[in-house]
Amino acid sequence: MSYAPSSFRPLPFEQGPPRFDVGLAPIEPHAWLMPDDQAHWIGPKNQLMDAEPDAVFASITGSMPGQIEAAALVASACGQSFDPGEPPLFAASRLVSDDLVLMEMRDGAWTNTALCLCSPTFFSAHEAIGKSLFGLHRPVPGGDPGLGGRISRVFSLLRDELVLERHNWTVQWRDARYTPDGGPLRAAAAAAGLEEGREALHVRVERQTIRRLPETGAVLFTIRIRLYRLADLLGETALAQAFQQAWYEAGPEVRAYKKWESLERHVAALLGDYARNP
Repeated sequence: MSYAPSSFRPLPFEQGPPRFDVGLAPIEPHAWLMPDDQAHWIGPKNQLMDAEPDAVFASITGSMPGQIEAAALVASACGQSFDPGEPPLFAASRLVSDDLVLMEMRDGAWTNTALCLCSPTFFSAHEAIGKSLFGLHRPVPGGDPGLGGRISRVFSLLRDELVLERHNWTVQWRDARYTPDGGPLRAAAAAAGLEEGREALHVRVERQTIRRLPETGAVLFTIRIRLYRLADLLGETALAQAFQQAWYEAGPEVRAYKKWESLERHVAALLGDYARNP
């Protein structure tokens, strides 16, 4: 089997605009969670978990066996142990920068039964809990039933020890990781002057993985967030050209779903600076 490389700086805009497809590729199992290149987030993440546990964690009845298996797998990958006094998925999430989402078959559909979500890209743990893949992907263009159905088939056909990875991207205002609601960021961008964009515009990359849990048959979905200041990326000619092409090639359905309206003038100004001073 050939494995996709797991780069420490994956920039998916190099492959074009955001795409609403499955896009999963196998990676080496040892590259699943370690090394954790975003480990600097673990400390602030734990502080957030201590301060707002009910906001970042949710579970439904019957998820405990899957949580226990998922937590054991994460702890083993990290070479650590988790606190047995906390919900297992919550405790395991303390060990890695990644958010952890447990998916299990319920009433014939893959359903979110537990999750710890500390770096959400504009949705909350309580919006996701109990939803099927179809419900989770309903807001995505073509997501329900199309994309949801394709991902469901992937989940159902997963083999033990196989780890699949994909990357997604967007642009956001400022560098916050805990963003359950994108409204305040969009409002800040709408009110900001163009001179603020150089510091505030960031590319947000989601690194997502899935793997099957052999004992329970559940699927563990992980999300690792990486943030890059857009102005820094535009300082590299090849990246600047790739981003500019991907940004302007993104269609209206992509722009609407990503809610880029408040960012358009800021990105255009920054790209204009790049064009004048490549």
